[in-house]
Amino acid sequence: MGTDGAISTAPCGTKGGDYFTLTLQLPRIELTDRSHRGDIEKFMRAYFPATLKTLGCRTAPPASPRPGQER
Repeated sequence: MGTDGAISTAPCGTKGGDYFTLTLQLPRIELTDRSHRGDIEKFMRAYFPATLKTLGCRTAPPASPRPGQER
């Protein structure tokens, strides 16, 4: 978590891949402006888990498929 955004990654075993990464960037915030840090943290703490749940992410990525098998 920073002053102008945040990034978070979690295991997300779906057909789309093994991980989900959420990046939040506030381009008009000066890097020295810490006044939005609390809002960034609140957003990530609320939005990231809700998104993982909506995507149906599992707590661990699925095992790698054997050669010739697709997910």
